[in-house]
Amino acid sequence: MSSNTDPTPQDDAGFANLVQDVKLSSSNPSAVETHLPGVVDRLETALAKFEQDGNDQGSWDQVSNTFQFLADSAREEKARTPIGESQAVALLVQIEALNKQRLPHVDIQALRVLANICVDHEANRNKVLEAGAFETINNILRSSTHPDAVKTACGALLNTTMACEAAQTKVIELGTIESLLEVLKSDDIDENEVSMTIAARVTANLCESDGGSQSVIKLSGINTVVQLLVRTSKDVEGYMDLFDAATDILRAVASKEAAQIAIQKEGLFIPLMEILEHTGISDEGKSEEEKKEDDKKFGETKAALVEVVVSATLADENMVPVFNNKKVMERFLTWLKLSDREDLQTCAALCLGNVARSDDHCVKLVHEYHAVEPLIHVVRKATDLKASHAATGVLRNLALAERNRELMGNAGVIQACFPLLKKDNALPLQANVVGILKRLSTNDGHNTIRIISGREPFETLSSTPNTEGDIETPLSTLVDVIDRSDDFALKSEGTRTLCNLVKVTWGSEGMRGFDTGSITALQQTLNKANVVLPIAAMTRNPKYVVLQNEGVIALTLLVTSPSQDKNAVLDSLVSVEVTPQPDPETTISEEPLDQTKPLTLLESLLSLIKNQDGKCPDEVRTNVCVLLRNALDAASREGEDPAYLTFLKDSGIKDSLTEVLKQLDAESEGGEGKKRPLVRNAIQEVLSRLA
Repeated sequence: MSSNTDPTPQDDAGFANLVQDVKLSSSNPSAVETHLPGVVDRLETALAKFEQDGNDQGSWDQVSNTFQFLADSAREEKARTPIGESQAVALLVQIEALNKQRLPHVDIQALRVLANICVDHEANRNKVLEAGAFETINNILRSSTHPDAVKTACGALLNTTMACEAAQTKVIELGTIESLLEVLKSDDIDENEVSMTIAARVTANLCESDGGSQSVIKLSGINTVVQLLVRTSKDVEGYMDLFDAATDILRAVASKEAAQIAIQKEGLFIPLMEILEHTGISDEGKSEEEKKEDDKKFGETKAALVEVVVSATLADENMVPVFNNKKVMERFLTWLKLSDREDLQTCAALCLGNVARSDDHCVKLVHEYHAVEPLIHVVRKATDLKASHAATGVLRNLALAERNRELMGNAGVIQACFPLLKKDNALPLQANVVGILKRLSTNDGHNTIRIISGREPFETLSSTPNTEGDIETPLSTLVDVIDRSDDFALKSEGTRTLCNLVKVTWGSEGMRGFDTGSITALQQTLNKANVVLPIAAMTRNPKYVVLQNEGVIALTLLVTSPSQDKNAVLDSLVSVEVTPQPDPETTISEEPLDQTKPLTLLESLLSLIKNQDGKCPDEVRTNVCVLLRNALDAASREGEDPAYLTFLKDSGIKDSLTEVLKQLDAESEGGEGKKRPLVRNAIQEVLSRLA
């Protein structure tokens, strides 16, 4: 390099004046653009010198001043584009590569340039990437021991990678996350709080991608973050920003199965649970506005931690070890009893639901962990619908295991849960309760009695039979919600529960221990229009043959049984008024796709027997015939209104079934009829009643 390229004292003075001029004209960014060529020339001269001698302290001081000039200028929005479009960034990267001494005053100003030109500037982020500046930032963060250099490097990463996927990918590839995690391990939080907070923000942003999450997990970053949360939770208000940023990292990785497994394997459940238990903020000395702001922010952070703990119980690999961890499970059960901490109640219930995904766990949760009483406590006391929904979700799971039903019924699950059916603003909660009633009543006479009568099974039901409107029962509440809901799934499951109750009351082994009077009282309660009509409506819906069959079986049992008033099944069979059911797959179009008039119950039953689409199994067709046979027998009974029998005989049943028999005969000639003896015999039995 020739001597005339070396900076002279006059050059230094000129540069100082230039810097001063720009500072004075900072409100006029065009001044920066005017001086940029001189700044670039100066950097080129410095680069050439460092390539010959990288130890000239004076030259490094001048470069630091130059970088500072650019960084200060870039505070102004209009200055960022011209700086980014110049050669300044490329030269900065080349010069920093020669800063083997890691001179902090040079590093800091270089990092400030990169950070400031990328504020709200996507194009400059790409230029920083193209220039290889992320290698520069990574090297400084990895090797510098100067606190301000580390802090500024974290800030540069935050700005340069913000909403820039390509930049984030590059940073992950360079292994920068490892250096960021080292920042989070700092022993002196008070001294390095800002650096740690920014490092946590950057890490959280990087974890939004799979590569970032995988890096954090692989480097035991979850453990690092949890330990940081443990330390800051002792004064969460003092470290609110850091605590919040660290929580964001966990929130970002929580959905990854590898992260969930790491939380379990590294023993982090208890630390996380302790943080949730003991962390809080004080309202002392705050204005109302400040209280609201802090409560909102801290509430969101706590909710994120709850989400992390719940997510960690989702992994299939965690289900057994978490369930077998007595300390964790007992803590969950203790949380269920904390009426003043509904956030913990919700968390505990959701976690218990996640680990109760096998019959074995469901049974042990009831019989060994004794979880039913604490869950009932939540259901009865919770004011937050989230807590109620979580608790009923677990109870719904537990009710699936047959061994649990007796104990759950005896514990009062039905009485505790059924009032929640009135919560029309909480459809998922209603669905949980319907699921509980359906499962607890399956093949269980005692629970069936509790649902129908609202009483305990040992009471003599026939002595003081309930009349409609006397008391609110689980059955009456269920019927009401079926009637007023327009949700297909809720109506269907509710109606299937009614079918369950009918089947158990008429045919369950569990009912044999009760006196005839009590069983008759139960049957009369079920054999009413408010129960029969939704079953008939489900039977009319042709979309699901399985549901139709359940309805057919229930109606068959009901039609020949005692009733206090008119025979509700016969009423439904002779009714010509139909109410369309909500469709599970509503189609929105200018014209309805199906203009067919809804079928009456009788028309629907005959349609099943005819089986014109060939989709109705013979067993279902046979069941329908049994229903029609029983209906005709009931209509012929002494004391029954003769209008029923007259209607049924004149309704076209005979002609329809005769036609089906002819079709079976025709098929028989082709060898198909022999496969349908049940249908043929069942049709003939119906026709014999119509002779």
